[in-house]
Amino acid sequence: DLLCKDELTKEEEDTVKKIAKETLTKLKSKKLKIERWRESTQIRAQVKTMINDNLWYLPKARYRDEEVKDKSIVVYQHIYSNYYGGGASIYNSFAA
Repeated sequence: DLLCKDELTKEEEDTVKKIAKETLTKLKSKKLKIERWRESTQIRAQVKTMINDNLWYLPKARYRDEEVKDKSIVVYQHIYSNYYGGGASIYNSFAA
């Protein structure tokens, strides 16, 4: 929902959903498994970078560079607020 836009085609929407799912899966399998990841400046920076790197694959025709940067910040803030580390999140515990 954080990445979707009204004017996306079905194909673009599918691409956005795929990127969102892949990004979250990568984060869950690596960085978000670390206990208290939010307390580490290095891990926080790695999470931000991973999110930003993945969002550059959003459809170029619909997402300007500035918008990708803004969306990266919004997604990071969501991850920071809702995924506590060690597999715990506001949603539930997740496994690798």
